[in-house]
Amino acid sequence: MSLNLYLDDCAYDKLLAKHLIAAGHTVTTPRDLNTTGMDDLIHLQTAAARSLVVLTKDTDDFEELHRNGTPHAGIPGICQDNDPSRDMSHGEIVKAISNLEMAGVEIAGQFHILNHWRY
Repeated sequence: MSLNLYLDDCAYDKLLAKHLIAAGHTVTTPRDLNTTGMDDLIHLQTAAARSLVVLTKDTDDFEELHRNGTPHAGIPGICQDNDPSRDMSHGEIVKAISNLEMAGVEIAGQFHILNHWRY
């Protein structure tokens, strides 16, 4: 299975995008949709209009948007502490997405912390 992902401003990284594409996912970026630097709500609405799953490192703000009922195709969030010993590598992010998919967990309309799927 593969996801149609939108990497928001916080999650976008060329190397991460390459890893995700190599794993079979489709990746869309803020640059692709002219949303660079826009408010989180704009990112979420833009992605939702295109049925894109939003991958973000801005977990607090996107979880709040989810709780407020903003429609979306799914939000996997990556928690980071700016500590390389705890932060997820690109490979771990790709693996966590795979683990989430393989578990058969609903992604559309749901918010998931990817760190919980790192195993």
